[in-house]
Amino acid sequence: MRFFIHLLFICYKHMYGAKIRMIRELRGYSQENIAAKLGMTQASYSRIENNQTKLDTSLLEKLAKELGVSASDIMSAEPVVVNFYGPNHGSAPFGSIGTINVEQKELYEKLLSTKDEEIAHLKLIIESLLSKK
Repeated sequence: MRFFIHLLFICYKHMYGAKIRMIRELRGYSQENIAAKLGMTQASYSRIENNQTKLDTSLLEKLAKELGVSASDIMSAEPVVVNFYGPNHGSAPFGSIGTINVEQKELYEKLLSTKDEEIAHLKLIIESLLSKK
């Protein structure tokens, strides 16, 4: 169980494109909009979100700035908290999560169910240890 969670986070860490896409969609930006701000074509930007292009430090910093997050937020395996206070830079309403794609939703649901199973397992271990006293 723990191995699965660890493996999932290792895989996710190297797949920053899904995180970039999620943040962009939550902000209400299109790929064309972000690509234009970065001075590239939509096709080139799409390759970033599909993990077909590595981000250099300069591009990572520019992209993070446009998305309103830090570069470490993008590259971290940890989930990023998107701040919706202040003016919304995109067309989506404040706090909208209706644009999260099916794959991302399924991934989060799997992580949550795995977490619940791990908690239940740890509770059994604790109860077993306490009963031995």
